[in-house]
Amino acid sequence: MALAAASILLIVIGGLLWVRSRSPVQTATVTLDLRERSVARGENSPETNQAPLELSRQAKHLVLGLPIGSKEGSYEVALLSEGGEPVRGTTGIAQLENHTAILNADIDLAGVSPGSYFLGVRQPGLAWSRYPVRVK
Repeated sequence: MALAAASILLIVIGGLLWVRSRSPVQTATVTLDLRERSVARGENSPETNQAPLELSRQAKHLVLGLPIGSKEGSYEVALLSEGGEPVRGTTGIAQLENHTAILNADIDLAGVSPGSYFLGVRQPGLAWSRYPVRVK
């Protein structure tokens, strides 16, 4: 009887430890304010001299405060390599909130190698506005 009770106790403790050790599925939201950032436009524009924005590879959702004068509507968002090739891409809708265009976009950065990239934002058919980012 004592052996059965000890076995059950070990199973319960083992189950609890296993559940606690599993990392919960998280939807990481990253908020970036682009309103005061200089922008590199086009395909071959020079890099800006500002510190890169930080993005975590756990990011699943981006909330972007777009630069002053940005319009509401559909936007394309991409993580671009330093050469300008898209690494990850998505679309989102910008809406005005307190006189600022806020763009919400779902993007999965899992599997992206850490390093330097550009965050590209554009309305369909226009040139990319590129912001230096560091994925970590």
